[in-house]
Amino acid sequence: MPSTRPSSHRQSVSDQATAWFARLHADDVTAAEQEQFKNWYRESQEHAKAYDKMRLLWQQLEAPGKRVHARLAAEQPAPAHQPLPGKQPYARRAIALSALVLAVLLSYRLPVHYQNWQSDYYTAPGKQLTVVLDDGSRLTLNTDTALAVNLSDKQRRIELLRGEAFFQVSPDKSRPFIVSNGVANARAVGTAFSVKKADDDMRVIVSEGTVEVSAGKADAPALVHINQQVDCQQGRVGPVMDSDILETLAWRRGQLIFKRQPLSRVIKEVNRYRSGQIVLINPKLKERIVSGVFDTADPGAVVDGIKTTLKASSVNLPNQLVLLY
Repeated sequence: MPSTRPSSHRQSVSDQATAWFARLHADDVTAAEQEQFKNWYRESQEHAKAYDKMRLLWQQLEAPGKRVHARLAAEQPAPAHQPLPGKQPYARRAIALSALVLAVLLSYRLPVHYQNWQSDYYTAPGKQLTVVLDDGSRLTLNTDTALAVNLSDKQRRIELLRGEAFFQVSPDKSRPFIVSNGVANARAVGTAFSVKKADDDMRVIVSEGTVEVSAGKADAPALVHINQQVDCQQGRVGPVMDSDILETLAWRRGQLIFKRQPLSRVIKEVNRYRSGQIVLINPKLKERIVSGVFDTADPGAVVDGIKTTLKASSVNLPNQLVLLY
């Protein structure tokens, strides 16, 4: 696993430039890393051009906000009187929308590239990847997932950096198989289960065998059996519950199934399958309830279905950014 700089054999020069951009803007960037970047930048003209292009891209991201402002302003009735100086609502809205676009893209894309840099295997939005480890265990990475693998004589450890993966573990009692999100651990010997990471939270779903799930030292480990699941939130292990495997692991069949879920939660999940993002800018839409079965290969159909069902509108921006209101 790379530990100091983007790996040139795994990533294109463009990806390396994006990863460096993400790292240099992180709060914990070190002087050593800054020096490593300078060496990388000077290594070739191709490196310099790729990084300069990335820097220019972020400088120009205010343009989408201006387009949304123009679109929304055109849909509003003309004011009955001229607004006073400093009281121009559309100008303020344009600034707010520009900031929204910047915040969404910066918060979503930069950490993703840095996690890819840290990982041994990762997938892009809408893609899946199956990997067979040296011990015979099979890993299936769902969309937008990154993980690091560490196989030793005493244990097999997977660090799930983001996303979701399904693990079919080859039995080896002398080397437990542990999946961690950095806060909680799922420990198995020979079984099949999925782990999904959302920020510092983790969900474990077992389709075969038993998995021991723990978080910290305060709580006793929870045993999760076949057709059961458990959530770890805020460093605590929740109650073990029954799980509808056909629904919760539908992504393995290329489906997303939602039963009476808030639209905000549906959009958050669908965004994992898109190279861009859908952003809800109308607060009234967030708690609207949605049910449906969607094809993971066509996440754009979700927007069309929501617009029809909830009578919502949308604005499409560059980089597959969609504002829903």
